[in-house]
Amino acid sequence: MPTLNLIIADRDQLYLDNLVDFISLKYKNRFYVQSFSNEKTFAEYIERVEKVDILLICPQFYREDLQLKKIESLMVLSSGVVPEDIKDYVIINKYQTGDKLISNILNIFSEVSNHRVFTEDANNPCKVITFFSPCGGSGKSTLAIGTSVCCVQDNINAFYLNLERFPSTTLYFDSHGNNENFSSIMFYLKENNKNLPLKIEGCRSIDRTTGVHYFLPQENIFDIDDMTAEEVKSLIMQLKKMACYDTIVIDIGSELNDINVSVLEHSDLIILVLPDDMILAHRFGSFLKGLEILKKRRGINLIEKSELVINKCSDPSFLDRDDTVLSGKSIFSRIPTIKGLGIDFGMEYFTNPQTPMGSSIKQIVHKLKQLI
Repeated sequence: MPTLNLIIADRDQLYLDNLVDFISLKYKNRFYVQSFSNEKTFAEYIERVEKVDILLICPQFYREDLQLKKIESLMVLSSGVVPEDIKDYVIINKYQTGDKLISNILNIFSEVSNHRVFTEDANNPCKVITFFSPCGGSGKSTLAIGTSVCCVQDNINAFYLNLERFPSTTLYFDSHGNNENFSSIMFYLKENNKNLPLKIEGCRSIDRTTGVHYFLPQENIFDIDDMTAEEVKSLIMQLKKMACYDTIVIDIGSELNDINVSVLEHSDLIILVLPDDMILAHRFGSFLKGLEILKKRRGINLIEKSELVINKCSDPSFLDRDDTVLSGKSIFSRIPTIKGLGIDFGMEYFTNPQTPMGSSIKQIVHKLKQLI
């Protein structure tokens, strides 16, 4: 991943040391960072350097003769009122969490930069796993989120991407970011903005407890309906090319529309989730027939990379049989009915391999590891 040249100039040496250490530890592949606490040394450096991608500068270091043509993006690092002569520049709060500071920097740079920062990586090993169910209430989202959490626990860098109209993301994850959401990403996709990858880095949130990366849900639930199959494909490809993640865990709605078909087509592994219900089993049979039609008409073979998970099994004998098939598809995993199961059980329960749900999630992660 190409790095950005980041210069930080501030009189507070302790602040500089802590910030540079943080960036070097967490964002060493994103930034080549240099810092200056001495105004004269900083001025001499700016005189001789050819180009600076990002300059983060305290108000005291700003001078009218600063060679702005060398600087792609200038941001003022401030903890209070700024002088009149620099009030028109972008102001960044000096005292905020490191991740929020970096998110703000990347968001600002993505909007002003004239250069494409990322290059394609055709050999990137990142794998896409998508969770689908033809009905609501199947436990699909719980399995998807549990899988992303277990991946991170197993040192597999995971991004959780929810493409549902009514996402339940914030019920599971506690945001740690700058409160940007998926709407900003959809706007960049519409504009075909060359700096979409930077915007992704700036908009993503990080769950405080699990470390999973994700987007906060879109502001308008209907925004997702305006996305096109090509835009979804572009988003998936950009997430992969960032080379930040080993896997992208995608949670899609129950419709077999163009967007979801595009997601399924670009997935390496598909987890089909179905409750133990005869009516839903019939509906699932219709869904599999739809996949067969896609294979015949468009040459898209989704069944061969799909695994079937039956959730909420009420018949104990059904759990022990190894010859069960549903509409010709062998069953990958079975999860019994768990009385009173809800989000309040906590992520520890869902990811514990000693629980039925956790055991199934571990199976899924093991299958994914074979692809990575």
